[in-house]
Amino acid sequence: MGGLIPHNRPLITAADRAAVDAVLASGWIAEGPAVQALEASVVRQYGDGGACAVSSGTAALFLALKAVGVVPGTTVAVPTYSCSALLNAVFMAGAVPRVVDVLPDTFCIDPDALTANARDARFVIAVHTFGAVADVPALLADGRIVIEDCCQSLGGMLGGHPMGAAGEAAVYSFYATKIITGGQGGLVWSRTASERVRDYREFDGRESYEPRFNLQLTDLQAALANSQLQRIDVIRARRAAIAAAYLAALPNGLTTQRDPCAPGRMAHRFVVVTPQRQMRDRLRAHMSNAGVSCVIPVEHFELLHRYLCLDPEDYPVAEQLSDTTLSLPIHLCLSDADVATISDALAQFLP
Repeated sequence: MGGLIPHNRPLITAADRAAVDAVLASGWIAEGPAVQALEASVVRQYGDGGACAVSSGTAALFLALKAVGVVPGTTVAVPTYSCSALLNAVFMAGAVPRVVDVLPDTFCIDPDALTANARDARFVIAVHTFGAVADVPALLADGRIVIEDCCQSLGGMLGGHPMGAAGEAAVYSFYATKIITGGQGGLVWSRTASERVRDYREFDGRESYEPRFNLQLTDLQAALANSQLQRIDVIRARRAAIAAAYLAALPNGLTTQRDPCAPGRMAHRFVVVTPQRQMRDRLRAHMSNAGVSCVIPVEHFELLHRYLCLDPEDYPVAEQLSDTTLSLPIHLCLSDADVATISDALAQFLP
């Protein structure tokens, strides 16, 4: 535990409250200056491009699809080991989802499976699952257009640059369980498409009409998210330190998602991988008996191919991951004592 970064700050800090109080005192709580400030903060992090904040991560994904050229009937490839928001956004855009299996080490979409089973998909949503790095360069082959889903990797760095910069657009979520939060919220960053997202978001008072929805973010939400974004390096360091403590305690016979402590990684989850389901269930019971609540990251019923009633045998890796993975707590509300308790419980498990 010697490498753990001391932490005794709540998830919502005094600075966060002050940022929200400033909006309340300003008399402007709908979309306005605080939304613009959040967008400017994201652009500064990337160093170029444009950003448009919206009401949720799902809204961001939907608008990114429309902005990069997805039209009704378009085929969009998505990883099956993910959340239903991907399907929702694709269907909202009138497109057709093509579900693809994932890699066993990163849990991200498998480029070879994409080529083999979704060759006709010109558009791909690449989820950086739990902060791991999806192989975007391989996905860009054959002229594909890639949207990087960075909802679980905000603040992650790759080669000295923010993750999300390789594709046509990157989307973020500010939901309560994500890296930073406004309670709800989302954002699209792109070098080329952010203004098309903004055009759709600004639904009212337009000189010409086309159907648009109110997907705006409030200044209250934006102020909270932006306050947390200013300490993203501290958040990344704390999560990395917790992951390192768990990795050091990991018993022989258990593994993890690939490179949980890689430099620059934003550890959204710390996922333990067991050889078989029975051991996963024993580990979960062992941790529960020690007072540690762990979750299965993606249940079988949540796999996207199961939602679409596709044959599970065509998605063996995702099926195996649902059987053998367990996520340990890694949120910012954990004290050093909490991390020690969890690490000790993990170390005492006998595979």
